[in-house]
Amino acid sequence: MLTYTRADLLNAERAWRINFINSLIGGKNLHVLITRNTDSSYNAAIFNSGIHVGSSPPYVGFLLRPTHVPRHTYENLRHYPYATMNAVSVGYYEKAHATHAKLPYGQSEIERVGLPLRWEEGEDVPYLRDSPLTAQLRLVEEHILEVNQTKLLVFSVEKVYSAIMPREDGFLPLDELGLVVGSGCDAYWRVEFLGRLALEG
Repeated sequence: MLTYTRADLLNAERAWRINFINSLIGGKNLHVLITRNTDSSYNAAIFNSGIHVGSSPPYVGFLLRPTHVPRHTYENLRHYPYATMNAVSVGYYEKAHATHAKLPYGQSEIERVGLPLRWEEGEDVPYLRDSPLTAQLRLVEEHILEVNQTKLLVFSVEKVYSAIMPREDGFLPLDELGLVVGSGCDAYWRVEFLGRLALEG
């Protein structure tokens, strides 16, 4: 068994360490968050840090890297607290990946990458047309993790749009939606359903 101590990791070449540690947790869900700029244009950014926070009422969270450098998603949310969450599917994962590029504030990743949009009546932030599972989110809390100044952003789930019917018990079969997961900073994997197991107690 190969062994890597904390000292080994800290002394490793930066790009190697980033890829290695990002791969450690394994496949992670992928979403493109769309937010509105102060000039009413839109920013899109891919995230692999979405977490379930609660169901009653419904909340989700996303980890945001430290904001000592510009983070347009965060800046937009402080101006206007609504975002759309767009699950990444096989059909457009390459374009979704390209939204990680750092553009000057006000330049749209959506236009640069060529991501078609979908608008819903009465909502101010668009969705990605090709995403089969989307949600309207509202920022309600943020917490700073003292270890490295990463921010946990907590969102209320205001509305959900799904391309398929959930199971009778509410379960969403993500493989039927063609979703992908990410590993490391640049690797993508298909979701394959293995089965559901009984919950004890």
